[in-house]
Formats: sequence, structure tokens, C-alpha cells
Amino acid sequence: MATLLEQRIDDRADPRIAAFRDVRDADLRGRDGLFCVESPRIIHRFLHALNAAAHGVPCAPRVHVESLLLSPDAVAALRPLLDALPSACAVRDPLTIFVAEERLLSELAGYRMHQGALALGVRPKHVGITTLLQALPADADLIATCGVVHTDNVGGLFRSAGSFGGVGILLGGGSSDPLHRKAIRVSSGRVFSVPWAETLTLESDLLALRKVGFSLIAAEDTPSAVPIDQALRHSTIESASRRIVVLGAEGSGVPQAVQDLCDVTARIPMRDSGGLLHQGDRPSLNVATASAVFLHGLNGTRRHAGTGLHGRG
Repeated sequence: MATLLEQRIDDRADPRIAAFRDVRDADLRGRDGLFCVESPRIIHRFLHALNAAAHGVPCAPRVHVESLLLSPDAVAALRPLLDALPSACAVRDPLTIFVAEERLLSELAGYRMHQGALALGVRPKHVGITTLLQALPADADLIATCGVVHTDNVGGLFRSAGSFGGVGILLGGGSSDPLHRKAIRVSSGRVFSVPWAETLTLESDLLALRKVGFSLIAAEDTPSAVPIDQALRHSTIESASRRIVVLGAEGSGVPQAVQDLCDVTARIPMRDSGGLLHQGDRPSLNVATASAVFLHGLNGTRRHAGTGLHGRG
């Protein structure tokens, strides 16, 4: 087990907690190679995923905890997980837990959404599709993104994937950082339990994935698109053991070159608002909501169970 070193903090200027000060994502990512996790609930999921991975549950990418800044109440709430944490989960041994009153945490961080708990994790090394596939069940599906830039939507994608289970995420170039503090929060910590990878060569990776048994569905509302239920009954999609749904950027959608690679283009049937929309203003869903609809459809035809890392809410 990891050796825990608890240190009391009474001054926001204490140099031992400089990395937590203002917790600016750009500084953490660029300067220190870290990311920030906030709130006892999400840190609980972070630590649980680390523990599960250390005990052999496949995951991608692998991350580690660097240090924690917790209120006394948060220490008590997280104590069982902290005491059981393997040393392999921490970037160094002993693992330092800084303990401070919640008021000081708010002064230090510059906001109050932390609920008395902040953790710093070490950013993973780059993970490609080979490592991603190794962390997935043998018949798991994938969500692939093309330039989904809004942090809220990336977090929403992970929350949907974590809720339906048995699915990984491949983030195409230009997609927002899944380890951004807000993305982690919106995902409800599912970014730590859903296998994911990033790619700058999405088209070639999609072709490589097709060669190992995946069929490809482009999620786009075009004149040639078919309703999602019909798309899932397409012969190529229905006969495949694994499917990839490609979701595009909020404005531009799935690029035509990527649509051309796919076996079918699927749309979510929607109705207008009884004439309240002006001409040419079609109903639409944001990409995070659309992902949940597609995952619900895939889930209805899926033949496997989850990995064990996924849970409620």
C-alpha cells in the first residue's frame, strides 16, 4: 500500500501547495504536466479507478495521483480508499495529503466548487488505438470525435459512455482536452473509467479499425442519412461485432471525407416545433446529447457486459 504523509496547511502562501494555487488548467498542463480533480465524489471515482487498474482491470490511458489537498471532512470520507491505495497509483511514495480548512481551499483555488477536496494527477503518455483496444472488452464499441471543441460536450460524451458501458472514446485532432478540470467535472469522473485515446490521424485510424472488425457509422443529418434505427439494421452494421459512431464538431459536423469512409450515415429523427421555428432553422441536439441517443441504440444490440469500472451516476 502507498505510504501516506499528512501535512497540515494553515497559510495559503505555503510553498508546499504552490501547484494548487488558482489551479489554472493551462499552467498545470503546460508547465507541470498535471491535471486537477475536484470534489470528494469525483476524487473518489479517480482513486477507485486507479486502484482497479493497479489490480488488473484494463484501462487506457494510465494516470497517477501526485498529491491531494483535502479538508478534514474530505479526508474522513476518502479514508478507506486512501488507506487501500497501492503505491503503484502514486507518482511518489509517500503520497502527500495536505490538510486544510475548507475556507482556505476556497481562498487558494479561487472558487468554491471543490467541496473541500482537490487532487493533482500526472498526465498520461500518449495512447494510440492499439493500447485503447487492449483496454476494451473484445466486442466493445467506440465513439470517435472530429474536433469537438466545447469542454462541456467532451465531458458529456464521457458521462454518456460511462453510463452505457462497454464503449471507448477516440478523440480526433482538435477535440477538447478530456483532462481539463471542467471536462472531468462534467463527466462526473467517468474520464477515469472509460478507455480513451487521442489521434491526429483519425481517418487512417478509422481505416485501421475497420480492418480489425469495426463497422463505421457517421452521425450526421444529411439528405442521404437514414434514421438511426434503420442504420443499426444496415447489413454491414448488423453483421459487425463492433461499431464506431463518428460524431462531428458542433458547427461543421462530420467532415465529408470521414463520412465517405463510413458504412452508413445516420440521423436522429426529430420534429419541428409546430411552426415556431423560422424557415431553415431545423431542430438539433448538441453532440453530448446525440451521443447518448446513439449509445442507447448501440446498447440495444450489444451482446457484452461492462468492464466493471462503470457505476451509477
